[in-house]
Amino acid sequence: MRNPPKIYLFNLLSVLICVFVVLLTIQQKSKAAKPVSISEHEYSIFEKLNHKQSVTIVAYGDSITWGYERDTSGKVNQVKNHYPKVLETQLRKKYGYNKIKVINNGHPGWTSIQALENVDEEVLTIHPDLVILMFGINDARGHMKYSPNALPVPVEQYKENNRQILQKLKENGIEVVVISPTTITNNKNNGKKTQVYYITAIKSLAQEEKIQYVDGDDISINGNLYDGIHFKAEKYRLIAEKLMHDLF
Repeated sequence: MRNPPKIYLFNLLSVLICVFVVLLTIQQKSKAAKPVSISEHEYSIFEKLNHKQSVTIVAYGDSITWGYERDTSGKVNQVKNHYPKVLETQLRKKYGYNKIKVINNGHPGWTSIQALENVDEEVLTIHPDLVILMFGINDARGHMKYSPNALPVPVEQYKENNRQILQKLKENGIEVVVISPTTITNNKNNGKKTQVYYITAIKSLAQEEKIQYVDGDDISINGNLYDGIHFKAEKYRLIAEKLMHDLF
């Protein structure tokens, strides 16, 4: 037969349509099975909290995160109620369960240089659900041990260091919150005057990277600092309260 009967053509067309539908269904299921990135699923940590699942948060920052205090003899101590500890307590109270851990990985003196150099060990090895990133005071002032020649880290370098940190965290599926540096009154290396540029840089970076931003400069320092930089022991809780108000 030179021309197949119409019934054969109809059957062939039906088979081809069925094959196409099956292939399309498989493709859609494959897409649906792909892991959801942070950018596509911004609030996954809140779903975990609302469903009372285990949550790990890393507070990654400098001495403000660590909870720096110097006693009358000059000895440096970590305050009892540093902000990560207070935040953990407040989160457990709010969500009604204890499987919430806030790890304090603050390091006195660190700039964004050390933050970037150590992010793999300090953060990625822990596999947290959320990182609260807070650097900038030592970048603005310089630090005799941690910044080159004890001078401020250039604003452009500060922003790029933080960009690389954010990208590493996002690539590993970790959600991030950025807090801008809290206000200082100590004017070493004009830090009091130039800090605004670092705050502007980290805020614009958070916007560019579509990262949750919390304004640390909005935390009141009136009567709350003891050396122009660090909070009085009982006032570090203000950072946790700011996070609870703005984020949680």
